[in-house]
Amino acid sequence: MRTLSDLTATELLKLMKEGETTPKAIADACLEVIRTLDPLINGWEFIDEAVIQAQLEKISGYTQSDYPLLGIPIGVKDIYNTFDMPTQMGSPLWKDFTPGNDARIIHYLRRAGALMLGKTVTAEFAVHYQDKTRNPHDLSRSPGTSSSGSAVAVATGMVPIALGSQTAGSIGRPASYCGIYGFKPTFGVLPRIGVLKTTDSLDTLGFFTRSVDDVELMFEAARVHGENYEFVHRYIDQYQTDPQKIFRIGIVKHPKWDLATPYAQQQFETWCAQLKDPRLEVKEVSLPPFCDSIHATHQLIYDKSLAYYFKDEYARHELMSPIFYDIIQAGEKITKEEYTQAIEKQSRETVAFTNWMEDYDILLTLSTAGEAPIGLTTPDIPDANLIWTYLGLPIATLPVLKGENGLPLGINAVARKYNDKLLIDFLHHCQHIGLLGDIRPHTPQYKDSNE
Repeated sequence: MRTLSDLTATELLKLMKEGETTPKAIADACLEVIRTLDPLINGWEFIDEAVIQAQLEKISGYTQSDYPLLGIPIGVKDIYNTFDMPTQMGSPLWKDFTPGNDARIIHYLRRAGALMLGKTVTAEFAVHYQDKTRNPHDLSRSPGTSSSGSAVAVATGMVPIALGSQTAGSIGRPASYCGIYGFKPTFGVLPRIGVLKTTDSLDTLGFFTRSVDDVELMFEAARVHGENYEFVHRYIDQYQTDPQKIFRIGIVKHPKWDLATPYAQQQFETWCAQLKDPRLEVKEVSLPPFCDSIHATHQLIYDKSLAYYFKDEYARHELMSPIFYDIIQAGEKITKEEYTQAIEKQSRETVAFTNWMEDYDILLTLSTAGEAPIGLTTPDIPDANLIWTYLGLPIATLPVLKGENGLPLGINAVARKYNDKLLIDFLHHCQHIGLLGDIRPHTPQYKDSNE
């Protein structure tokens, strides 16, 4: 029998509208799952039922007609400022820090009636190192960093939606490894004010869901709107769905394709072979040659930015992971001129790729090289996620494949900048023809990957 925690946000809103449930009942159902499962997977950094109750009291007189996310519990990656909860950024250096304000996107979500259920575990400063959260599909494996807690919270039914962020692959990888939808909009479409900054030109906010409908619901509630945002207003606010649209799809083998497991490659090709529909025009494409150097340029920008923004933390490195320490040391060796050249290169290549992609609406490729790696701190095999982040493109990770061991494996669908709603329309069409569907929560069970 399905419980409230099994349902998507869209399904929960329907039940509330029909008078079949309440925000408090939904919150209680989520908290019950957290009490049961979180000791096993460690997805939450902070939960305070008094804080939740205060929010429930505030929204008690709200109506769905005015508050489109009324009563929907949301997991908040612990890099987003919240006035009523700590923001500790995965580091003991910031333990118990309470900013006293909400990030802009948190303000938007509260304004839509959503309930901030608590803070989810993030890797240290939203970078690489996390040794706490486990993959619910195999507790011996990584859930993906850095949005680890948010991904497992959605995958296990602790919340229907959770916030993440992506500077390289921190939404695409956890979504792929945990078997849920991940969505990283066009760079800047979700406001970054009040969120931990690691880089200026790469940090992008996003979220996890278990349904396509919830992707659209969350995107509309969380994004910026209006004429003050010129490109958003032109291409997103004024976007009109075309029910006859022919989606021009490019099947991509990215620069790190050879590192993917043969099984993952075969599964991807098998899924793409199902793209037979009058509204889908599919062909294999090769990325522009400059994409081959994006990983190196991304790393230069990334390392230099971390070295700049985390000088104070570096000075107290006894509470810093060796991984983060080494990144900052590498970043300090990068000159200002090298960094400036890399930023200019990123800008040029973003424009060039946008122009190159005029012939395609959607690109499809593997989200990760394979299933989640064994070991919570095992490095990921390089994939294409950071290419799309570097280029500022909207990405949806689709939970449609299984790896060699039957564990989740995702596909990335990528659109041109500011074509976020076209990407969502593509997801809806894939759902309509039976290639996508809602994901039901997974209850973790221990597996020994060495058996």
